[in-house]
Amino acid sequence: MSSTPRDPTPSTSGHNHRSAPDAIPSTSGRTRPARPSSPASGSKRARSPAEDLRPSQAQKLNDHQGRARAKDYDSMTQEIVSTAVTYFRCLLATEDAFPDHTSETHLLTLAWTMARQEHKLAMDMTPDIAKLITSRTSQMRGELKTKVRALVELTFGFESGQNKRNVRKNRQLAEDLKEGMGYAYKTSPSKADSRKGLYKAPLIQKSLNVMWFANRRSEGATHPEMFGPILRKPTLALVLTAIECGIDEWATGIKADVPFTSADYRSVYIDHIKAMSDFETRSAPRDILGNILTRLHNIGRFHSGAQPLVATAPATSLSTSAIDAAIREYDEDEETVTEGELGEASE
Repeated sequence: MSSTPRDPTPSTSGHNHRSAPDAIPSTSGRTRPARPSSPASGSKRARSPAEDLRPSQAQKLNDHQGRARAKDYDSMTQEIVSTAVTYFRCLLATEDAFPDHTSETHLLTLAWTMARQEHKLAMDMTPDIAKLITSRTSQMRGELKTKVRALVELTFGFESGQNKRNVRKNRQLAEDLKEGMGYAYKTSPSKADSRKGLYKAPLIQKSLNVMWFANRRSEGATHPEMFGPILRKPTLALVLTAIECGIDEWATGIKADVPFTSADYRSVYIDHIKAMSDFETRSAPRDILGNILTRLHNIGRFHSGAQPLVATAPATSLSTSAIDAAIREYDEDEETVTEGELGEASE
C-alpha cells in the first residue's frame, strides 16, 4: 500500500490546506464539473467552471434583527447554503477543526465554491450567509464532544456521585489515562512501557462511527473524497482531542463541564497531529500509520452500511516488451510454426 499522505499542521496562513478536488460527488447525486484541460493550439477556448454557472442572487424573504437563519431565504438559497454547510463541516473535520480567522475564511470560501459548482449557480455569498455557515465551527466541535463524552464515561468506567472512594478512583483514572496518551492505546495498563496498540483504542473507532459513520447518510459515508480511502490525520487528531476533553471533565473526580474551545484545545489538537507525523516518519518503511488510518476508515464505512470503495482495476494490456518477447518465442519455437496445420489439437 502506498504511504499515507502527509497532513500539514493547521497553519494560520491557510496555505497548507488541500485545494478543492476537480470532481466532488455529493449526497444529491450531482457532481462538480471537472476542470477543463487547456485547449489545443488554434481550438476554441475552453470554458472555465465559472462560465457554466447560472447567475443567481440570494433572496432574503424575512429581514429581521438578530442571527441569520437559513429559513429566512428562498428555497434555492437554502439549498445551496445547506450544501455549503455540509462541505464546511467536512473540511473542518478533515483539515482544521480549530481554525483561526484566516483559516476559517479559507475553508468557508472553499466550501462555498464547491456548493456553487455542485448546484451550477453563480450566487454571491453575503455576510449574513457567511456567518450562518461559519457558526457551524463551534457547533460541529460541540456535537462531537457531546457524543464522545458519553462514550468516555462508559468505556473507561468513570462513576458519578460524590462518594469519596469514587472521587479518588475517578481522579486517578483520569491521570492514568492522560499519562503518555494512555487513552489512545488498545491496552492501557498503568505502566506506560507495557501499553500496546497505539491509535487502536476501540473508543477511537466508536467515536468515528457515531460522529461520521452512523449510517449511509452520514458525512463520512457520503463524502469519501474527504474522509477516505485513508482517514485524514486531522480527523484522528480531532477525535483524540475530544476524548481528552471528555477525560478532563473527570479531572477533579467529579464530572464537570469543560468547554471544547479553540483557546483550550487547539494546542492539544496540533500536538496530536505532530505526534502522528513523528510516528509516521519513524515507521515509514512499514507504513504502520497508513494501515491504521485505512482500517479506521474502512471499518467506519462498513459500520455506516455504505458500499465499500472500489479501487480502480488495473488496465488489461500488454507492454511492448511483452509483445516482442511473445513474437520471439513464436519464431524460435519450431513446434509452434506447424502446430495446428493438420488440425491436431495442441496439448
